[in-house]
Amino acid sequence: MPTFEYEDSLPKLPLPEVQSTIGQALLAVKPLSSPEQFEDLEKKAQEFVQSEVAQVIQKHLKQSYDENSSYLDCSAISPATGTVYGSLRSQTLPRNPFFILEDDPLKNFTPSQSFRASLFTVSALRFLRALRENKLSPDFTPSKNRKALTMNSYYNIFGTTMVPHDETRGIGIQIKKYPSSRHIIVISRGQIYSLEVLSKETGQIWFSKYELTKRFKEILEDSASTDPLQAARSSVATFSTETKPTWRYIRKRLEETNPEQLHTIDSALFVVCLDHEAPHSDLERVQFASHGTTRTDERGIQVGTCINRLYDKLCFVVTPNSVAACIYPAAIMDGTAVLRLLSDIYTDSILRLARKINGNHYTLWGNTNTVPINEKISKPRQQKVIFKLPNDLRTAIHLAETRLTDIINQHEYVFRSITTFGKQYIKERMQLPADSVVQVAIQLAHFALYGHPVSTLEPVTTRKFRDARTEPVATQSEALLELCRTFITGKSNEVKWTLFLKAVKEHRDKVRGASDGKGFERHLSALRAAFINFDLLNKLHPDLPHIDGSRIPVFLFDAEVDKLYGPEMLAANCGNSALHMFGITPSISTGFGIGYIIKDASISFVASSQWRQTDRLLDTLVGVLLELKNIWKSVVKKTNDTSLINKVSGSAKIRSQQLQDYLESIPMKMVASNQSTAQDTNRVFNGEKIADTQILGGYDYFDVDSMVEHSQLQTEMQSGASSSMITRSNSELDLASAIGRKLVIATDE
Repeated sequence: MPTFEYEDSLPKLPLPEVQSTIGQALLAVKPLSSPEQFEDLEKKAQEFVQSEVAQVIQKHLKQSYDENSSYLDCSAISPATGTVYGSLRSQTLPRNPFFILEDDPLKNFTPSQSFRASLFTVSALRFLRALRENKLSPDFTPSKNRKALTMNSYYNIFGTTMVPHDETRGIGIQIKKYPSSRHIIVISRGQIYSLEVLSKETGQIWFSKYELTKRFKEILEDSASTDPLQAARSSVATFSTETKPTWRYIRKRLEETNPEQLHTIDSALFVVCLDHEAPHSDLERVQFASHGTTRTDERGIQVGTCINRLYDKLCFVVTPNSVAACIYPAAIMDGTAVLRLLSDIYTDSILRLARKINGNHYTLWGNTNTVPINEKISKPRQQKVIFKLPNDLRTAIHLAETRLTDIINQHEYVFRSITTFGKQYIKERMQLPADSVVQVAIQLAHFALYGHPVSTLEPVTTRKFRDARTEPVATQSEALLELCRTFITGKSNEVKWTLFLKAVKEHRDKVRGASDGKGFERHLSALRAAFINFDLLNKLHPDLPHIDGSRIPVFLFDAEVDKLYGPEMLAANCGNSALHMFGITPSISTGFGIGYIIKDASISFVASSQWRQTDRLLDTLVGVLLELKNIWKSVVKKTNDTSLINKVSGSAKIRSQQLQDYLESIPMKMVASNQSTAQDTNRVFNGEKIADTQILGGYDYFDVDSMVEHSQLQTEMQSGASSSMITRSNSELDLASAIGRKLVIATDE
């Protein structure tokens, strides 16, 4: 099926009504404001909705909707609505999410860093060729009534770069595209190399994975021979970590002094970062992949890998021990598109394993032969990109590196994995949406630590529409605040569970609404951008009433509304079985960034912050998730188990009574001596704290005959459960011992 089979039939992203957007924004701000502040904001909101300026701005957005694939594509609007991070760069780490892939399926046979980098590069080029030739299979929603997703998002991945915008009064970014790009950039020890990888004549891939491995080895050797002082002085990629005003100035200076070199970088398909330091633990993988290492030699020269990143483009990072990662600028790339790219790359590695086993040639992308080796054909060689930097830019590189080093030392990353709680447990057993459960749990954990709600955004894709943008969803709400306040009290589990279900449903509805184009953040940002760029918008639409920029409209730029644009927490779910970790950086210097992957049997978290208790937050989050699990068991599962017992066959009931009679005959001193039945509030089972109401099985006081009786009874009860159309595994139906005269059926993993 052609890649763009459904592209023309995709609808446009809807243009919301002003009243709907302002109403949703109010709901998001309410839990963050005092009653007095919110009452004042409500009045301003009503005044804005009824104002002439709101009506005029909306008319301009409607004109943009009619003229473009999306109303956000207008040149006066687009640069200011491209990111969930608010101010793009400040005193925080570069705002680039990152993926860390699982180890190569043939890790034991992968000989070197350069070889895995070549595998990555060749697979990415095969993907690109399939895209350009309209042979990449289209994406669809995972739901039963599958809907096609826009494939234009993939054009933002290759041959693009993110640059500051000059026409928006100091705000926003824009994307530069080079659709005919044929080369990549390789960075090693801060040195930049250009390598043509696609043939100009045929578009074929120049190199096989073995030929490309040789090129990468040559680059590694050349960069290693460069004096560290010279390497640090020419590490131009470090500029991509700078604050936006500095970034804008530096780009102008580079355009003036090194236009060809800058164009070579901007127009590259993507970047391959060959690091010279290897991570070993999971925590090191996170730190090494996201921003690299910071380490100075005896002369005080930076020799770490932090100068080995270019944050304005898609970057593949490969370490000496073949750990592979991907960093991408979220402001111009959709995370789901990058995820598909990485999944296909990893799948290509698995197919490589199949080829090794049976010799057949498997591929995702059809015939992608490389240019054959021929004496008459001279294949490209890498070219070192040498910048001739004036003194002010040499000084700027040094200041950018020292600033970045400070920020890296101020931040920390923490990794956690919950191995008894995953998608299968949440969706199949608890019958709840997994992402909403995790998002609500994150709010509960933060509230448990700090006692107040915070502005939180979760990015949601809108690829069901043409030229989609990521829509940030505001997680906080009044319902969630009520749950948080109740969760830390002594109220009953039934009350907590009811409020939890309400919060989960509300979050799920928000995400669904955003993915259906009914969110508010993009439209609110467009309203703000339209006023900021009123003069440009008036020029673009001269036939419409002009926007009066002489008076700032109420509500739009109120301090309470601004809380939505400096979120204290960013929490995002993105990943699949090809990925080991996913992480994001904080939006503000006092915030948290939490990335997580919900797998079938586990959830992995990567959290980062600056001067905060990141480790403690994740510890609390793990505790909250396990507590939610215990509450579910005590409220929902206990009810279901009682129903199950009532449904077992008559013979099972008889056997149950026989065992009950047997238990009554056991001397109570023997039961009391059984340590597994003691009322211990700190009991731990499989690494989890067990609720007080649960009684764990302990059969040390049974003799052999009673164990046989227990086994027979368990079999009969399982048979009765099967006849009632209830499917459970053997490990989920354990007959626990009883204290006194009560028989308890306890199910666990």
